[in-house]
Amino acid sequence: ALESDIDSRTRALRRSEAEARLAALSPRERAVLDAVLAGKNTREIAQALFVSAKTVEFHRARIKRKLGVSTTAELFRVCLLLGAEPPAVR
Repeated sequence: ALESDIDSRTRALRRSEAEARLAALSPRERAVLDAVLAGKNTREIAQALFVSAKTVEFHRARIKRKLGVSTTAELFRVCLLLGAEPPAVR
């Protein structure tokens, strides 16, 4: 019971930290994140947002840094922890 309570509190703390980090994203970073979660690649995101692919990569790097992750897989994991819907399989 004690271990269960500790696990529950740890998960809640991780979730609140992730929520705070997600709230720190700029509107443009959030738009890029949403597109990444939708399964779009860098070129598709760049075209949709009318920016260069280099700018999208810059935003992706800042998003990863702000959320404290180093891979796209970790980015998905953090967003799923926060209740984001996984992208539909194309």
